[in-house]
Amino acid sequence: MGENKSFSGQPVLSQILDVIPSAIINAANRKHQSNRYYKRLPLRVHLVSLLYGVFSYCNGLRELCEGLLACEGKLSHLGLDKAP
Repeated sequence: MGENKSFSGQPVLSQILDVIPSAIINAANRKHQSNRYYKRLPLRVHLVSLLYGVFSYCNGLRELCEGLLACEGKLSHLGLDKAP
């Protein structure tokens, strides 16, 4: 019958991350050496955090961090173990 493309029940951010292939993220990482000097924030976690900030209408870094900490238990569907 084919693959089910229904996104019902998934959060919007999770649906958007499903559309972005990990190969694109990995290729950008290799091209720009994004993870070369990172200590605790790899490229994918950074991307997820910034997308969360955009869709949550965060006005600053503090607001983004507080928002991620507030929903820390619900971040597993985004592939994050804990809030960055």
